[in-house]
Amino acid sequence: MKTAKTKNLVIQHILLLIPLIIYGIYKNGYLIYEKKLIQPAMILKPLYFVLIGIFIKLVYDLIRYHKIKVDYDYVCLSLLGMIVPYNTNLIIYSIVVIITFIIIKLLSKYIKFNYICLVYIIILGIAYIMHSLTFMTPLDLNYSYNFDFLDILMGRSIGGISSTSLILITFAYIFLVNNYYYKKNIPLFINISYLLLAIVYYAITKNISILLNIEVVFGSVFVSSIPNYSPYRKNNQIFYGIAIGVLSFIIAIFINRIIAIYVATFIASLFLYIEKSNRSSKKSTKLPISK
Repeated sequence: MKTAKTKNLVIQHILLLIPLIIYGIYKNGYLIYEKKLIQPAMILKPLYFVLIGIFIKLVYDLIRYHKIKVDYDYVCLSLLGMIVPYNTNLIIYSIVVIITFIIIKLLSKYIKFNYICLVYIIILGIAYIMHSLTFMTPLDLNYSYNFDFLDILMGRSIGGISSTSLILITFAYIFLVNNYYYKKNIPLFINISYLLLAIVYYAITKNISILLNIEVVFGSVFVSSIPNYSPYRKNNQIFYGIAIGVLSFIIAIFINRIIAIYVATFIASLFLYIEKSNRSSKKSTKLPISK
């Protein structure tokens, strides 16, 4: 992808993420503060996670390149800050992102699997070890709500700190599909395969909990389709999308519906990386043809 086109897609992604971040501040900041459950400084907690990632990237660029490089790292780090649980510790988050980002950059020639999902899993693993893993906010823990379908569409469901507004995600996807370099087939086939399986599951069990999984929609539109960590050919994108959709469904049933898309994307990108490595090794072992 040409540098100018890359910059345009990066800027477009960032602009489309801003409304979701603003809604995250409203849902997981202002509404919680309104109930006197957090201090005023924590109203902007959803924004802090995003700014931490952007700041780390800026410092890295200035130290290594002595200039700011507009690339997909800004999108990746912003997305990571949007999908973490509300109660993620800001200091632990900063340390994990700094260490992993530096390692990934130093080993960038050898590591090609989805960076966002890897760090996400690490953060959740640390939270699990510390017995603090929950996607519920102080508002969810202290109040019981019966949300209607419109509330869910707007983003009142439980999920990442800035990743739950289905309306804003759909709006972003509509804009992104018009960009030639956006891999629109991946989110399309992730959601089709996941939804078909979820409908069958609902028909059999009458369990509606995994039917409308907004985190799958967000992850498919923004995370699974990251250019550097996903296939380029159309046929491969379709297969990749179906694989992630099926894996997400399985993980949603047996483990957790919120983390499903990110664990599935990491697994799929890992196998994609192995496949690329095998192809490269085969090419390198070919003997030159003698004249």
